[in-house]
Amino acid sequence: MMAARIKQIQAFMALTQMLVMPLFFLSGALYPFRSLPGWLTMLTRIDPITYAVYPMRHAVFSYLEVSPVARASLSPSLTWNGWPVPGGLSIGIVAVMGAGLLGMAIAEFQRTE
Repeated sequence: MMAARIKQIQAFMALTQMLVMPLFFLSGALYPFRSLPGWLTMLTRIDPITYAVYPMRHAVFSYLEVSPVARASLSPSLTWNGWPVPGGLSIGIVAVMGAGLLGMAIAEFQRTE
């Protein structure tokens, strides 16, 4: 979507990194959510990458032979006010957001200058 408006590849790459890196750090891929302040927890819940990280983490750690305590520590569940978000719903959220952004990108590329 952004590429349709930006003329220089260097500017596009800088903008992409400026947007993707904060989303990646908020996704929980690098650290657990347990000790985050409330306002930061809210930001992680609206981050689309969060909903891609947790199903992948669950898929990886479900094949390991570890104790349930270690599994809960390595692969904590994503919750909304205490309700664990199912993996299918997480994947659905990613798919809907991806389809919406793809639709906006198609609309931007169809515009002529």
